[in-house]
Amino acid sequence: MLYQRKTLPSTNMGDPAPLPAALVGLSDACLADLTAALGVAAEELGFDGQGFFPFTPDPPPPPPVDELNKVDFLRLFTQAERIAIRAAAKVNPVVEDYEDMLNKAPTIRLSDPDIQAGVPLLEGVGLIDPGRAAQILAGESP
Repeated sequence: MLYQRKTLPSTNMGDPAPLPAALVGLSDACLADLTAALGVAAEELGFDGQGFFPFTPDPPPPPPVDELNKVDFLRLFTQAERIAIRAAAKVNPVVEDYEDMLNKAPTIRLSDPDIQAGVPLLEGVGLIDPGRAAQILAGESP
C-alpha cells in the first residue's frame, strides 16, 4: 500500500510512496499525526509535524457504454441524420435492411459486427457527416 506524506497542518500532499520502515505497523489513526501519536519519538525519527495518509488513486473511468436501448441509440444521431436514414431506407435496399435489423433488435450493442459495419456505411453513402460514425460507435451524442 502507498502512503502520502503531509506536513501538518498544510494541505499539500507528497507523492505516493511506500511507508517508511520505521512506521510500518502503526494504525492509520497514529500515522495521521505522528507527533500526537509518538511524541518525542516522532522528532527522533525525523517525522515531527508529519502525517502519512493512505493513497487512494482516482477510480478508473467507467467502461464505455456498449449496450443501449433503441431510443438511446437513435439519440446518438442528429434529427437530420435520422430523417435522412429513414428516407434512404425507402429507396435503398441496403439501408432498408439495416433499418429493419435495428427495428427487430431488442437492444443495440455498439460492438455488434452489424453496427460496426453499418454505421460507417451510413457515413460512406453520405447519410451522416464525415467523422460521425466514429462518434456514434464511441457512444458520443451529437
